[in-house]
Amino acid sequence: MNGNEAIYTGDIESKSVERITAPEEEDHHSPQFSPDGEGLLYLAANQDGVQTIHYKPDLGRDETTQLTKTDSHVFSAAISPDGSKVYYIAMPSKDFGVPEGEAENGTDLHSVNIDGSNSQKLTDKDTYAMNELSISDDGTTLYYTAFQNETQQLFAYNIEDGTESAFLPEHMSDDIYHPVLSPDEEQLAYTAVADTSENGTFLYELFLMEVSTGDSERLTDYNASVTSPAFFHQQNRIAFLAESNWPSEPSSYEIMTVSEDGGGATNLALDLPESSNTIQPGAIADKLVNTVTMTVLYVLLFGLLTVYYHARSNKTYFPAKLSAILTGVVFLGSFAATAYNPWMGIGLFTLAGGLVGCTAVIFVLALIYRRVVRR
Repeated sequence: MNGNEAIYTGDIESKSVERITAPEEEDHHSPQFSPDGEGLLYLAANQDGVQTIHYKPDLGRDETTQLTKTDSHVFSAAISPDGSKVYYIAMPSKDFGVPEGEAENGTDLHSVNIDGSNSQKLTDKDTYAMNELSISDDGTTLYYTAFQNETQQLFAYNIEDGTESAFLPEHMSDDIYHPVLSPDEEQLAYTAVADTSENGTFLYELFLMEVSTGDSERLTDYNASVTSPAFFHQQNRIAFLAESNWPSEPSSYEIMTVSEDGGGATNLALDLPESSNTIQPGAIADKLVNTVTMTVLYVLLFGLLTVYYHARSNKTYFPAKLSAILTGVVFLGSFAATAYNPWMGIGLFTLAGGLVGCTAVIFVLALIYRRVVRR
């Protein structure tokens, strides 16, 4: 609302929604009910992007307790089954957003009582990119993802003895995202890269694994980005968010559900309110700055340079050669960037692929222009 993210509850039958939080200068997200269903835990991001944990003990009242301070940036949180404690993944806010290798501290596990007292740091490993925290039904084990050995893996942390181990390593070797165990902990829902689009964008789909056997089944065929799965408690269905305009910004989501056998995917058409912020710079920028627009502008620029250099020095192919050199630099840079940040390397490699096509077009245009002018 008013340009800020707020938290709502929705009725599946009536499609009606009710706003629970009213942020003014923050974004509220990642909500989860307390075990008794009376309270709500959520993250609040300030204007610097630093996230803190907030707990609303009664949905019908405005009273809210801030459980963490802004000197820590919280990535993910989970309430204990008895509702007395909150576990969370955090790092010092001064290190938030600092590239890997330059930050003094990484992420670690923490805990705090539901009233904000007795904050404790459980690990001291400065792990890179921990996220997606959840807790077992008996309250003895924490589950979370972490980037290790160049893959996004799922780990289990024993709260009683403080030991950490990979979870189901014999069944999972590829990157997984947004993992969540079913209430009986016999199934694991997660998202993973299922395919790539024509322009090289990763497409994420929803999968369901049987924990005992490791057998995994793909549940969706959305061909975009599926995130945030959640099991229904009284139905054999899974709710999830589908980003219909992936990878454009700002994101546009649909709330959907699918049967655990992969059938009957449906859209939960809740009566969500329209934002009162009618001017959205992000949406305008996204329409102006996209793959097609940038490709056309790039080819147009070098096309005009081709005309200029032909008229001035008869070097018709100079802009095309310059584009080829730029393509080579980006291509080689993608390998160097991979050692620093794998995702940056993938992005540069994809960009280099696009530049190859643009360079080929520029060479063809230069050839045609040179022959036409000579006539």
